[in-house]
Amino acid sequence: MTKVRKLALEIINQVLLEDAYSNLLLSEVLNKYHLKDVDKRLLTELVYGTITYLLTLDYYLSKYIGSKKVDDVIRNILRMAVYQIVYLDRIPNHAIVNEAVELAKEYKQEASSFVNGVLRSFLRNGIQDINNISDDVERLAISTSHPLWLVRMWVKQYGYELTEKVCKLNNQKPHQYIRLNLYKDTRENILKKLTEYEIKYEETTLKEVIRVLDENIAHTSLYKDGLVYIQDLSSSHVARILDPKPQESIIDVCAAPGGKTTHIAELMHNDGKVYACDIHEHKIELIKEHQERLGLSCIKPVLCDARKLTDIFPPQSFNRVLVDAPCSGFGVIRRKPEIKYNKKPTDLDEIIVLQKEIIDEAVKLVKPNGTLVYSTCTLNKKENEKMVEYILSKYPTFKLDKEPFEKLSLNSEGFIQLIDQIDDADIFFIACFKKDA
Repeated sequence: MTKVRKLALEIINQVLLEDAYSNLLLSEVLNKYHLKDVDKRLLTELVYGTITYLLTLDYYLSKYIGSKKVDDVIRNILRMAVYQIVYLDRIPNHAIVNEAVELAKEYKQEASSFVNGVLRSFLRNGIQDINNISDDVERLAISTSHPLWLVRMWVKQYGYELTEKVCKLNNQKPHQYIRLNLYKDTRENILKKLTEYEIKYEETTLKEVIRVLDENIAHTSLYKDGLVYIQDLSSSHVARILDPKPQESIIDVCAAPGGKTTHIAELMHNDGKVYACDIHEHKIELIKEHQERLGLSCIKPVLCDARKLTDIFPPQSFNRVLVDAPCSGFGVIRRKPEIKYNKKPTDLDEIIVLQKEIIDEAVKLVKPNGTLVYSTCTLNKKENEKMVEYILSKYPTFKLDKEPFEKLSLNSEGFIQLIDQIDDADIFFIACFKKDA
């Protein structure tokens, strides 16, 4: 039994059975164990592939398991094996079965024969044809491994065609982007150092953001010395739309882990004040770590509840206010595939209440003629477009501002739902408001 498959199973178990985060666990394991590059790639493939296609794999297995009660870990062993059989072509099927049986023996000896039988039947008889599912929405949900309730919600809000596009996009491998810290060094110098490290890259629509084709950037001195920050291109548009200026007073009310906060500080040339708020102490420490690494002294981390901002900050005290709101996170499913299984419809209702409570405090902090930006990394009109309507109807002194979008060549009336319009980046929603003078 290979170490890689055992590690992959351990991560999958923790993600699916203990609500751990796949990206964080995988990063921990890759840092802890000195694996060969080929093993790192296989480990990543097994973890993300199995979790990404979980519901599809269960559909394929249902024919061979039926109504039998199967232990959760044994089910994950079967899922990982079927993922390899169906989606990977470089590993012999007999080796996949043998590895799965050995994993089962280590966990529960008596289950190994069951695993062997199910997988050999699967190899003999093949997969169930998903095209046999007559309902279009259910077929899309199973084929792309998205919960049926979520696909139905998207179809109702955005139509079938866009929903199909999003579901397929969510299953693609995400690109890695880095933001160049142009406060610390010039773009030319940082790009030259990337070339010296033999890191291939592609330019994007933002001069300070590039797509890297080498995912080990965090292990280079470029990262450790604060010359780059790992941040998706869509996420990087938020600070650009906020459009910070030197010497301004700005607040990021839900700041952790600090990507947008530090980008704001860089765009201000570290000249002014940027308050970075979060309710969790360990996340405040994370903001401080990034701040120190990037060499940004203008950031002021503050431990506080974004629903009680005016307990700390005077009304109308900031030129610009960023509400990067807690959300359902459906825009970053490619990076955290477990998100689509962990959320329930009732969770969305609770999130919307929280978002409104945060907005109700944040609007009080905006100076006359100041800017408010609201953003999420999700796809749900109730968290996005409906929240724009909420702000406009409840706070008539705020008007949508399309000028920052025009500067970035984005067609918008003051808000935008980003779905792969920009270099196949993450799904994001961004709205910009100007307060009356």
